[in-house]
Amino acid sequence: MTETFTEVEWKRLQEELQKAQIEAQQLSAALSDAWEELTLLYELAEQLRGVLDIDQAVELAIIHAADIVSVEGCGVLLKSEESWELRGAICPPGREEWLKFELGERLAEEALKRRRGFLFNDLFQHSQWGDAARMFRIFNVAIVPLNPGGHAQGALIAWNKKHGEFTSGDLKLLSTIAAQTGGVLESAFLYQRLQETFRGVVRAMAVAVDAKSRWTAGHSIRVTRYAMELAHAVGLPESEIEKIQLSGLLHDLGKIGVPDAILDKPGKLTDEEWEIMKRHPIIGYEMLKDIWQLRGTVLDGVLYHHERIDGKGYPFGLKGDEIPLAGRLLAVADGFDAMTSDRPYRAGMPMEKALEILLENAGTQWDEELVKAFVETQKSQ
Repeated sequence: MTETFTEVEWKRLQEELQKAQIEAQQLSAALSDAWEELTLLYELAEQLRGVLDIDQAVELAIIHAADIVSVEGCGVLLKSEESWELRGAICPPGREEWLKFELGERLAEEALKRRRGFLFNDLFQHSQWGDAARMFRIFNVAIVPLNPGGHAQGALIAWNKKHGEFTSGDLKLLSTIAAQTGGVLESAFLYQRLQETFRGVVRAMAVAVDAKSRWTAGHSIRVTRYAMELAHAVGLPESEIEKIQLSGLLHDLGKIGVPDAILDKPGKLTDEEWEIMKRHPIIGYEMLKDIWQLRGTVLDGVLYHHERIDGKGYPFGLKGDEIPLAGRLLAVADGFDAMTSDRPYRAGMPMEKALEILLENAGTQWDEELVKAFVETQKSQ
């Protein structure tokens, strides 16, 4: 009896041990998954820190969401006034198209209306959205609102989970991602609006300067266009090209301090008048120097766009590489527009003649490499 009891107990003990091992393995796997999810969420929070670009924030959100919940696709729709815009998606090519149609927009609208996430694991059978779901082969979805009470409203949508159905845990993870991203989107939206306002003010200032004389109407806008074309041609990064744009618009701001009689004089300026005219880069710099966002490239273009490679320019007579790149670049764009535009003392010359003069004076008045690049850009148009 004792031996039989021992064998039974031993067998039961082995079964309990195996069961415990299985539970331990399951717990270990669950802890591993939870740690991976926590790590991804932490990485997202770190990567979102300091982000002030809407598309960058959206990209980070959908990449992490797709990794965490393992789906065919994940996308973000943002509301713009009364319409919806797909701002980013990660999925097989073309599979994001359904988000641009009524099904995607209705799901996003519903998320904002509910102000919380929801999921459908059998979307084919939905009374309202089933037909569209079958057409686009979207069999299950999880949707969470983005910033429902703010300016940058939207929805994060994940679809077609690869293994099984969406769970409440998936919804919590997506909601966490949405919460992390929503605040960043709001800040990015407001920053973008502030940038737009700032650029609008800069454009208004440029127009005001150009309006001082009918001979300079549109000058700053054209110089800006030429400067940006040249900046692209020489491979400057987008961040620098944006600064070149501002510099181009503001480069002649100092002419506000130059009397109209000098700007509109039909004949040659006297020495005294010329000295006044030569002060406009410094006047412009003094007007803008306390705006810290303009320091560096933008102010360089304003202050140095009349310097010459041979040192005969103004206001400081700098030579060659002593002149910051923005100054050398704006000098080419400004010189070309000055030659091709009408002035009170002469008519504008043909583009071909102006390009010849640029090439003839490359290395003396203007930067040789920048002139070559500019000529190529103009001839290729």
